[in-house]
Amino acid sequence: MAIKAVIFDCFGVVLDIMRGTQIQITMDLIRELKPDYKVAMLTNAGSRYALDQRFKPGELDELFDVVVVSGDVGWEKPAPEIYTMTVEKLAVDPAEVLFIDDIGTFAEAAEKIGMHSFTFVNDATSVVAIKKIIQETV
Repeated sequence: MAIKAVIFDCFGVVLDIMRGTQIQITMDLIRELKPDYKVAMLTNAGSRYALDQRFKPGELDELFDVVVVSGDVGWEKPAPEIYTMTVEKLAVDPAEVLFIDDIGTFAEAAEKIGMHSFTFVNDATSVVAIKKIIQETV
């Protein structure tokens, strides 16, 4: 099945935890994917409000079709329910989703419900690998 949606973790994939800044290569990738794919954020954070404080006003809604924050929904990664909820909000089949996280066990949990997954490392090789995964499913 072709990839129709990409789900990004926040901390370590979209935001650099140590520097408190956006990871530019990921931000560029999100903007590149957005016209052709559904894009979501799934994060173990305290609340959407706290997450919004780390972005410009309206930026999360501009970048992502769906934002699921563990503190607001009652489950945390790697619970299968939080992955399933995100996929349902995107209105796609799990086999049509690529999940990206910097923590391998969270990526593996996504695979257990049928998603493709990728363990992110903050460098350009991750972006190349992500694009390759998406192209291979077309």
